[in-house]
Amino acid sequence: MKKRVLFIGWMVFVFSQNLWASEKKLLSIDEVMQLAEINSPRLSASRFHELAAEKSVDIARANYYPTLNVEAIDSTGFPGSSVGTGVTGLMGSPFRSGYGAGLVAEQTIYDFGRTYYDVEASKNEADLSKQETRVTVYEVKQLALETFYDCAFFKTQSDTWGSLSHESGIITDEAQKFVNTGQRSIVDRYLSKAQTEEAQTAQAFYAARLKESIHVLSVIMGVSDESFSCPALPNRLTSALNPNENMESSPLITRAIVGTKVAESRLKEQQAAFYPKIVAVASVGSIASARLVSKQDYSAGIGLVFPLLDLHTNGEVHRAEALAYASEKELEAQRQYLGIMNGKYDEVIRSSQVRLQHLNYEFDLANKAFNTAKKRYFSLEGDLIDLREAFRNLARVEADMEETRTKLLQASGSKALLNGSGQQPGMCLSGY
Repeated sequence: MKKRVLFIGWMVFVFSQNLWASEKKLLSIDEVMQLAEINSPRLSASRFHELAAEKSVDIARANYYPTLNVEAIDSTGFPGSSVGTGVTGLMGSPFRSGYGAGLVAEQTIYDFGRTYYDVEASKNEADLSKQETRVTVYEVKQLALETFYDCAFFKTQSDTWGSLSHESGIITDEAQKFVNTGQRSIVDRYLSKAQTEEAQTAQAFYAARLKESIHVLSVIMGVSDESFSCPALPNRLTSALNPNENMESSPLITRAIVGTKVAESRLKEQQAAFYPKIVAVASVGSIASARLVSKQDYSAGIGLVFPLLDLHTNGEVHRAEALAYASEKELEAQRQYLGIMNGKYDEVIRSSQVRLQHLNYEFDLANKAFNTAKKRYFSLEGDLIDLREAFRNLARVEADMEETRTKLLQASGSKALLNGSGQQPGMCLSGY
């Protein structure tokens, strides 16, 4: 008997655990945006671009350090005619003959800003890559936010029409009783059934849209659509998003500002190419024999290169100037775009807030009208037409309130994200 009780208890425990595990998690907007950021392939690619841009800084800094090569050559025939091989230093001397091998070191002693501005521009480009990632984070979260609130709207509408369908079913049953006793016309039966069918149709429609929106949200977040569900539409925006954030904090503005720094650095780098360059070369090695001069096993020299006419560099400078002017205009364009978008979001936010105030009053009236019409119909004091009109008016007001709240939440959240709010790094969530 004791074993049987333990077995039954174990079975109940296993069943309850499986039932709990099969329940779908209701995700919040914060969790949705974090999962979208964590599992986004676009963001992964963007962060690899960041790594590549950081390596460009090391490449630019390499010009501060010497290069050291091992070079070897063997030649025959006309002396000094093997310069095309690219071998330099002692081994590249026209006085050498036969074989030669050794080390060649080259060092730029001073290039009047070429390397400095190259490093500066590379740092700015690395920063620009980070700002591109911020913009990508904004775009990923923006899509997740809009889809989440659409999903929550469909969930709320499905629940609302489910409740209305149940209420309409009660009215239909009551109308059927009145028709059976001859107290109401048979028309009431058909009208009440049609009203119930209309509510069931709306409920099925929003349930189907809810299912598809959950699937879209699962693709955005990179998780199974069997593991979560959308909650009902929340009453307020998450505290992680601040719609009153200054637009100067926007990743679009920051990216444009860094873009101007990149263009200015590249312009200075190109202009520095008009200045001279001091280069030192040293080599040590062994050669088979020497002609015309005594044989030596080393060579060293310092050279000064002063450009007098370089049309290629001249063209590069003009192009860099044009890009610098373009980056300044791009910054102005981004500020103009943000001003327009903030104005549009504010229009939706303020008008939605005003509309909700009136709809709340409308809802109270519609609810009272429906309850009164229902009571009068059930007591044979009123007509079904009045009850149907009150029912439809209540359904309309509820739908308008939910749609307006959805637009308010989407506009407030989108404005906050556009202006740089909620850009903290996403944390890893357990269970996914």
